[in-house]
Amino acid sequence: MKLIITLLLSIASLSVTAQDIHFTMWDAMPLTTNPATAGIFNGDLRGVINYRDQWGSIGNPYKTYSVMLDGGLFKNKSKNGYIGTGLNVYKDVAGASKFATTKISLALSGVLYLDEKNTGSVGLLSSWGQNSMNPNNLEWDSQFNGQSFDASAGSNETMAFEGGSSVDFSVGALWAYGTRAKTLSSQDQFSIKSGLAFYHITRPKTAVEFGDVDKLYSKWAFHSDAHIGVANTKMAFKPKLLVYMQGPARQVTAGMLFRYMLKEESKYTGVFKEMAIAFGGYYRIGDSFSPSVEFEFANFAIGFAYDMNVSGLTAATGGSGGPEIFVRFQNPNPFSSGRGRSSARFR
Repeated sequence: MKLIITLLLSIASLSVTAQDIHFTMWDAMPLTTNPATAGIFNGDLRGVINYRDQWGSIGNPYKTYSVMLDGGLFKNKSKNGYIGTGLNVYKDVAGASKFATTKISLALSGVLYLDEKNTGSVGLLSSWGQNSMNPNNLEWDSQFNGQSFDASAGSNETMAFEGGSSVDFSVGALWAYGTRAKTLSSQDQFSIKSGLAFYHITRPKTAVEFGDVDKLYSKWAFHSDAHIGVANTKMAFKPKLLVYMQGPARQVTAGMLFRYMLKEESKYTGVFKEMAIAFGGYYRIGDSFSPSVEFEFANFAIGFAYDMNVSGLTAATGGSGGPEIFVRFQNPNPFSSGRGRSSARFR
């Protein structure tokens, strides 16, 4: 049964190239959701690495590796805004055929302080991508000798597989709003970010097989997340929403994390660093439920989520989707005080 499913997934990987990768903890890798998020954070430099493993329980899982780096130019020199830049690199490897998608993206955003509480941003993303695969790992009916599978037997297939590369462009816009805590100890700060992006303007070719050319569908992405501090407590709520519309595909992910501050940052000396833990989950409608936990300490954060499949594929996976983990570094410490650092705008 696992062999049959593996073959189906390998073949399917040729037809789903018109869709993008996705992350459960999408807000940890924001450039894959909206180029206008480049440089939108408390600090000057941010780096994130992410690893995702999907459907490992049925063999030959989908694996995604991603690295993101972004920051702000002139962030501490201008009172009106700054320029955000970003780099995102990912590689996605799928199925027994090792169908691989590699993409390198550069983002540029213009960030404008509308007033003390509101910020607007527009962004452009240019990307180079390459597709490849190894057909030698595929298995065919002609390699079954009547009693067992014979890998040395010829496949009798004449199809030719060729890799290809393409250039792509995407755009996005973002609005952010934030208010500081009313007092030094009230912890009732509030912030929200919402954005809309349009990916694959040029609809690049993604074919790796002879025949009809497969073009990547354009994609709309809407996202929103908030930080809601509970007055006079160490608690905060972090609701999240993501909607993708790409060709015939639709994806809606809703999440809620409960954040508890384990240790508060020193207001003036910085001797004590803020430490917090957040736990909750994400629900990708019709696909999976994903419990998650995040831990923050000064410049560093680490998050873990595990997809539990709830779609029709549950019969094969037993409900197991796969793990996802990210590690993030921000400089300076996003919780420290001072211009260009801790801000009510981008909690």
